[in-house]
Amino acid sequence: MAGGCAAQPRAAPPSVPSTEIPIITNTGILNAGLAYFDGDYSTGDFSQWWVQCKNYNGNGNAFPGSYSASIVGDASFGRAARFEVRTGDVPPFGGGERSEVSGGSSSGGREGDVRWYRFATKFDQSFPDNHADLGWGLTNQWHGETLDGSPPISWSVSEQNGQWTLVAERQSRPADYLGTVVVFSTPLDAGSWHDVTMRIGWSVSESGGFVELWHNGVRQTFTDGSQTYRVRTLVPTAAPSVYYKEGYYRDNGIAPTGVVYHSGFRCAATQEAL
Repeated sequence: MAGGCAAQPRAAPPSVPSTEIPIITNTGILNAGLAYFDGDYSTGDFSQWWVQCKNYNGNGNAFPGSYSASIVGDASFGRAARFEVRTGDVPPFGGGERSEVSGGSSSGGREGDVRWYRFATKFDQSFPDNHADLGWGLTNQWHGETLDGSPPISWSVSEQNGQWTLVAERQSRPADYLGTVVVFSTPLDAGSWHDVTMRIGWSVSESGGFVELWHNGVRQTFTDGSQTYRVRTLVPTAAPSVYYKEGYYRDNGIAPTGVVYHSGFRCAATQEAL
């Protein structure tokens, strides 16, 4: 996984029932109605985020804008961020080719937290639909606070050609891999928004961590047949936690240019606060 190797193609998950998003109330949470993080680009710039792309790694307030990352108007969300990655687009600190934004600790979670997330992702019509053949690539991820290892929860474009896949990368410690789990997969559907709501329980435990998902308003059934996938969602460290990143991050040397749009990210303690 990023950075790592592309996994082998897996069979598509079973069909999902058409169910509406239920309202789940989290009791006993201090300031439960307060959004922890809002990164919807409604400011018309990247001031809500930290930006990492070619020739830039810094606060979004100072980002001058470039082909790598820009704000565009959108009929569905008002404003969206457009991320473009070309061959060789490596940020100043090195690593894979990327154009991404990071939300900091308030956009993620730590051991024992249960958080709601909502965001939308769209692939440009020109986005390569054979990404699994080209190399690894991510569009959304919750990354651990350490530099080593892969994100424990991410959305990948390299598990299977033409598919956007929710992946859990199980690790006993950073970069000590226990196995990749494909939780859910859907066609890229280039040119259309994927409107995603997720409820994630953050834990280093296989029984304590969980993921729930609504895709375009419909609750999804996962590859194991459940609607609550139990899996470790954090990497064990001294103080395990994650932060959220979105954009487009990929293996070095991929030839096609890739363009991905994101909008509407929000993290909150309850569904009502999204």
